[in-house]
Amino acid sequence: MKYTDEQKEHIRHCFDSYCKKTIRYQAITLYRESAKYVERNVSFEDIPNDYFSGRGECDTYPFLQYHFEAFGYHFSVNDYNLGKALLQLPKKKRDVILMYYFVNFTLTEVAGMLGKPHQNISYIHVRA
Repeated sequence: MKYTDEQKEHIRHCFDSYCKKTIRYQAITLYRESAKYVERNVSFEDIPNDYFSGRGECDTYPFLQYHFEAFGYHFSVNDYNLGKALLQLPKKKRDVILMYYFVNFTLTEVAGMLGKPHQNISYIHVRA
């Protein structure tokens, strides 16, 4: 079937109109769905921190921990690799690392506890 130029123009116009309506209604649907999404979902920043206080904690078992003692402080390390690495260090190096990283003492304070110069403790810290 052959169409006249007027009929072709009319068909093109109907098709364009159909496409525009379809795109417009799809956009309206998208905006409505995004508005519903915003109403129903909450950002993590909007949730108070006390809500998470008891959630997401892992069980800890004493036989999976490494226990250390330095200068009267007792330490429990839950990380397998860290505990294993600390066990391989000599006691003096391990004590410096534990006091510096776990108790947050400065190297000067650790040097005072050991009765050694600050440079010596700094060297031990770097080597450990």
